[in-house]
Amino acid sequence: MIVLGACSVRNDLKSISLPEDLALAKSIIQKQRREAKERKEKDASTKKIDSLSTQADSLKAKIDEESEPDSDDSISFGGRKEPVEKIMELTPFTKKWIVNFGYIGLFASVLYILGGVFMLVKRNFSIKLAYAVLAISILTSGAQAGFLTSSSSSGVIALSMGLSQLGGIVIDIVILAVIFSSDKEAYNIPKA
Repeated sequence: MIVLGACSVRNDLKSISLPEDLALAKSIIQKQRREAKERKEKDASTKKIDSLSTQADSLKAKIDEESEPDSDDSISFGGRKEPVEKIMELTPFTKKWIVNFGYIGLFASVLYILGGVFMLVKRNFSIKLAYAVLAISILTSGAQAGFLTSSSSSGVIALSMGLSQLGGIVIDIVILAVIFSSDKEAYNIPKA
């Protein structure tokens, strides 16, 4: 539980910073496209200036330009080509809730780590705390998965984040079953 909670903390911190990271990635892509367009225009202008080239060379260059694959950074998604920026877009509402779920998940992840620590300490309340922490983790992961996958306008990123929560729910259920079926005699410390 401690290791899984630490991994969840890392993922939750990434969720909190996701809108800024997407904005940075978009600006980098736009800058690279502008630079590529400027290079292409510069190359085209130098070809026009060079009057020593033969007609065969210009014909070959024209054929090369026509056969060049579409330099548009598009991704085929759902049977249609979408530009990368379009796939990276999130609605303001979805951005807000991804960040909110990041903070909620961060709280649940810290509780998850504490539950794992108290499983090692072996106190009377350790098993009950582990059950409560696992229940909270399942509820928060389920809410996040349900919310982020419910809207078709959420975007690819929101859908993938929501669906990734299903794996966490399965792991929580497995841990819950292991704790439930294991011997708890070591945790039954007589009260003094």
